[in-house]
Parts: sequence; structure tokens; C-alpha cells
Amino acid sequence: MHFEDHLTSPRGLGVLADWPHAGAAGGAACGDLVRVSVRVEGDRIAEAGFDAEGCGAARAAGSAVVELVEHRPLLEAARITPEDVSAALGGLSSAKRHAAELAADALHRALGAAAKAGAVRLAPNPRRTLVAMSGGVDSAAAAQLATDAGDEVVAVTLELWSDPATDGERSCCSPQAVTGARALAHRMGLPHLTLDLRERFRAEVVDRFVDGYAAGVTPNPCVRCNGAVRFDAMLALAASLGA
Repeated sequence: MHFEDHLTSPRGLGVLADWPHAGAAGGAACGDLVRVSVRVEGDRIAEAGFDAEGCGAARAAGSAVVELVEHRPLLEAARITPEDVSAALGGLSSAKRHAAELAADALHRALGAAAKAGAVRLAPNPRRTLVAMSGGVDSAAAAQLATDAGDEVVAVTLELWSDPATDGERSCCSPQAVTGARALAHRMGLPHLTLDLRERFRAEVVDRFVDGYAAGVTPNPCVRCNGAVRFDAMLALAASLGA
């Protein structure tokens, strides 16, 4: 009955349609699209909404996400997995599971948009630690060590590149790498946030690298990435999260 309830009486459908803190997942490749928006006040999600195109499962999953996150602390919402969305719908078949994955991804993109904009404000906690999580062994070990030491760990992944014309989708900091890092953080019981810095990365790193290369010099893009993109974003987020 959970699925039918969300399908016939969707929560938050069309709410916050023009709100800036939103995320979308899906599109032309699969025919289904879910967009989730969140309005954050301090450390909580005061309001959420969604829109969906495609199959009924996408619409039901968007509704389930709204019900799961509304009025909850942001860091609790940052732990929500596709499995949680599926469970809220009474369990989805393998054929419909993609809808839960799309809705969860859209939610986390919305949370990241709010965090990137500085809309999130948590009380400072000297034991809250922000870990930049790539999905690899080193960052996972760092997160585990901090957790074992008694810290309240929040994982964050920076999405820096996505270009369908290249193999960039499978590279470090691509959308696929982000979902992999998020899944790992959730398996470790950690809240996870995604910061979409693709426009900034292209402007500050890629375009400058290409210009320098064309001018006959050999620029080091990693220096610019760490100094002008990664660390600034991480420090700003840490301040917002009181970490």
C-alpha cells in the first residue's frame, strides 16, 4: 500500500519548483527524471518538494523522499540511501529500483546545493570532522580512524568533471565516482554531502590549463585545483557545518 499511497497522493509534488537548492537525476538516458528541492533553516530541512517525469515509480519515489526528509536534521537526511527510499515504498522490485536510486541521488544533489550556498548552519562541534571522500582506500581509512577516535564524521565528495564526449564519466570526481563514494560513506554509517564544482573547476583549472599549454608552458593543473577549488570549498563547508 505504501507505493500506491505515494503514487495517488504524492507528498510535495510541485512544491519549491523554483527554489534554488535543488538537484536532479535521470533524464534522456533512461526516460525518467526526478528533481528534489529543499529549504533549509539552520540545521534542519524545513520543507521539501519534488517533480518527476517518466514512470509512476519515479513519482512515488520522489514523494517518498519528501516524506523521509521533511523536518529532519540535515545530517540525518544526508544518510538516506536508495534502500531507505525503496523501504518507504514497501520494497521495490528490481525493475523499479532505479526510481529509488534517482530520487536518492536528486535528494543528495539538493542537499549539496544548499550546503554549497551556505544555507546550512550547524552549531560548532570540536569533534565534528569533515573528511574529503573519494571512495578510495586512503579517504575511507581516514574516515574510519576519525570515527574510531570518537569524532562525528561527515563525508564530502567534490564533483569536478563530467563530459559525455570523453571517458570523464569514469574518472576521479565524476558523477559515477560521487555515487560510489556516497555509497561507501553510507555503508560506514556516515552522512555524505556532494558539492558540485564543475563550473568552477572548468574555469579555474581546465580553461587555464588549456590556455597555458597553448602558450607553450607546462602548467600543473593539480596545484590550481587544490589551491583554487578544493581547499577553499572544503573550508567553507567546514565552517557552515561547524566542523
